[in-house]
Amino acid sequence: MKRTTIITIAFFAYFAALIGMYLSVEKYIESKDNRLRKEMHDKINELFQGRQQYVDVAYSGYKVGYEKVPIPTYQKPTKDIKLNVDTTDLWGSMSKRISNYYEDNYGKLTNMYRTHYLESDWDSVFDYEDGWNLVILEHDDEGVYKTIVFPYAVGYFKQDYYFGDFYLPSVASAVNGAFEFYTTNNKSPYYGSFEKGCFDRVWSQIYDANNEYYYMAADKTPRFNRMGRPLFEKYPTDGTYYYYQNGFMYNGFYKVFIAATQPQTYTIMKWESADEQDKKDLWKNWAIGLTVLMLLVVIPLWVIEAKHQKVKDEPLYDKLKRLCNPANFIKGDNYDKAKVDKANAIYKRLMEITAEDKEALDEIQQQAVADLGIGLIDSEKLADLKEKVNPKNYLNPYDAEKVALANELFAILSQDGLTYNEFDNVEKKSKQL
Repeated sequence: MKRTTIITIAFFAYFAALIGMYLSVEKYIESKDNRLRKEMHDKINELFQGRQQYVDVAYSGYKVGYEKVPIPTYQKPTKDIKLNVDTTDLWGSMSKRISNYYEDNYGKLTNMYRTHYLESDWDSVFDYEDGWNLVILEHDDEGVYKTIVFPYAVGYFKQDYYFGDFYLPSVASAVNGAFEFYTTNNKSPYYGSFEKGCFDRVWSQIYDANNEYYYMAADKTPRFNRMGRPLFEKYPTDGTYYYYQNGFMYNGFYKVFIAATQPQTYTIMKWESADEQDKKDLWKNWAIGLTVLMLLVVIPLWVIEAKHQKVKDEPLYDKLKRLCNPANFIKGDNYDKAKVDKANAIYKRLMEITAEDKEALDEIQQQAVADLGIGLIDSEKLADLKEKVNPKNYLNPYDAEKVALANELFAILSQDGLTYNEFDNVEKKSKQL
């Protein structure tokens, strides 16, 4: 196969490889994206495997500020509300359930105190006055979410003994008692999920799950909000989301009401342009690699082809000087004294003539072939010339004169013992085709 053909094939293979590389990188990045997304989801799911939530102490042991507030009461519908026959029974049922709710939560209370759970109640940002907070960490298909629970009110039951309310525990004692209940009592809804110090550990593991493409980040707008009764039954009128009631604990003296914040959600997100940058880097690296590989194949062939083309187009005078140099016959084991002498005589004569002395050159080339056995006809140049003068090239469209000339020239090139002069003559006549 000719070097030029190999070079052409190499270029086509190179461009085909670039296209294949482009498509392969696209496929690879898509697969990598899916794999990394699944890996992060799996790691988060593993953290919560066998449990619904992690409960930890956000802070505890702080003072408890408070103020007396009215006990929420059920406001019965006014008489001016018009009910038709179809809605009377339904309204009556709902009204009874609501009434029962108020009775269960507030019916036996004589006094109620609001803790200073709002930041605006405190002297400074970190000077907490609600005693304690628990932090709850849960997860869903999109990521994780955090909720804070805290005591927002304490209600006292009426006491039947003689001293009345004088010996009732303080608001601070009630709040602290609720903390002990929620973190240690087996009747606590958080029992089994509470683990002191777990929040920092789990968060560290969550961030360790970050990878090249995906990471956990807080949502600017929470993915969802929870519905629930607002604190002290006061629904906001501005459409904002609110803290909601989250149960209570009680004993014979008091009832501590617990609230929860709306969830702060964190979502598994994709690093901006991470896959695109990865794609570009792979394209660049593969393109460089393929280009280097192509050049490693093509450049040597180019060099060889250029050198060979130079030899093919080499004038007869230069060709004789190169081939008849005595040095060619004294290299290593190729030393031949007789040929060195003949080459020396031929080379000396070449030095005495010019390239324009055609007659002398013709004599010298015949002598060189006879005495030194060198070949002045380049095999590839001969093959190219034979291909050019092949008569079948001129049969379609048919040209009688060119067929006749080509046939004559092809016969000369095909004979044994083709001389350089015959070859040179055929090459000149082939220009007529």
